[in-house]
Amino acid sequence: MPRNYVKSLVAAALLLGASVTVSAGAASADATDDYPIPNRMLKTQCTAEQIMAAARDVEPVYYERYMIDYNNKSADVHQAVQDRIHWFYSMDYAGRRAYSEEIATNIYGESLAFAWPNWAKLFFNNKGVAARTTDVCMQYPPDDMSVWNW
Repeated sequence: MPRNYVKSLVAAALLLGASVTVSAGAASADATDDYPIPNRMLKTQCTAEQIMAAARDVEPVYYERYMIDYNNKSADVHQAVQDRIHWFYSMDYAGRRAYSEEIATNIYGESLAFAWPNWAKLFFNNKGVAARTTDVCMQYPPDDMSVWNW
């Protein structure tokens, strides 16, 4: 290979490397529209009970798995989960979005996760389930606590 050709390749590689380094900026973890909480869950006007009822009917496997796991927890954890998810859905979009950002960047942002890591799995962890449940959740009663008993 001609010497000038090799020099040109080296120079091009150095320029490419420099441009990638300059454009990359500082790395940081943050929430996106669907991570860690699907955007539909951030924007829904449904209650936790409406979402659970919808999941029971349109995503029964996810609902059943969640409830089996839920029923393996203590009564104290049950109450904490209900209180926390009610708190979440009582917030407006900005509050929910801020919470999503917090749990995406701070492992200690949700203390309930240490008692039960999957406490919000039915609500937060699956975009497809979020889409299907939020499509129909308004059809269910908003305060039907029977969905917590399975």
